[in-house]
Amino acid sequence: MSKPAAFRQLSFCIIFFMTPLCQAEIYKFRDDHGKWHFSDKKPTHGTQTKLEQLTIKKTKSKHPLPFVEELFSEDHYKYTIHNPIYAKTLSFILFKDKRIKPATLLMEPMSSQIAYETPQGSSKAEYIFRYTIGDPNSVPTEQLLLPPFNNFKPMRISQAFHGEFSHNRQPSLFAVDIAMPVSTEITAVKDGIVISTKDDYPIAGISSSFFLDKANYVKIMHQDGSYSVYAHLLLGSVKVKKGQNVKAGDLLALSGNTGYSTGPHLHFAIRHNHQGRTNSLPFKFIQGDHKKVTPIKGMWLISAPSKATN
Repeated sequence: MSKPAAFRQLSFCIIFFMTPLCQAEIYKFRDDHGKWHFSDKKPTHGTQTKLEQLTIKKTKSKHPLPFVEELFSEDHYKYTIHNPIYAKTLSFILFKDKRIKPATLLMEPMSSQIAYETPQGSSKAEYIFRYTIGDPNSVPTEQLLLPPFNNFKPMRISQAFHGEFSHNRQPSLFAVDIAMPVSTEITAVKDGIVISTKDDYPIAGISSSFFLDKANYVKIMHQDGSYSVYAHLLLGSVKVKKGQNVKAGDLLALSGNTGYSTGPHLHFAIRHNHQGRTNSLPFKFIQGDHKKVTPIKGMWLISAPSKATN
């Protein structure tokens, strides 16, 4: 990937993380099925309570994702990249001092590696760090997948590939949103290993950028180097752990309405490290009659009894 492309992607991350978190009016309400929800969208009916403030206790580990550790030792600094997830990652460090060569490291799962050491007696080197999940040298196979839920009722696709609301650019260009009741069982679309999970947030909303990184999720790496993303999951419902092997059809979590979301649904995508950039990949679902279908907005999906291609 060229330096300009890298800096464009990095500039977005910098702007996003420097943006102050916005406050939102949160409503707690019970739907027609008796289930409670949290949202910044005022419900039109049902039991509801406006919450002035909602305190959330996070129990995530200190470094659940790749990061850089700065250590001062023997009159110089060491910059070590740690990859705490169960997948290869391509990590980049771009230094403010143009005399220092940028570091690009392909990290093994659950590994650490020194990226740069300053000369003796020198000061800290300012840098920008980013990473991409997966091996850029892998070649994904044709994506034939089980639907990502286990329910005898059909589920409707509310947003498909190239969707106008939020599927109009990578890494969500080839993603689908499947509308479903809260607590629908979410299942693996193919065999793989759980590389990361998030299971600590109860709220949904679209009123500000505050919600963009809040969705609960499960990510699973597959043998061909692609990985699947299951997002907006119900708080406290994730059933799998990082490093766990799963089979197609295994229960992962329950659907919910968390993060940047307009209502209860599952956001699903297959992603791949494409030359250092995260891209989503087109795919087809295998239906109960073994028919292979490309997701289209408004289409009704039914769970399939057969195994998907690994």
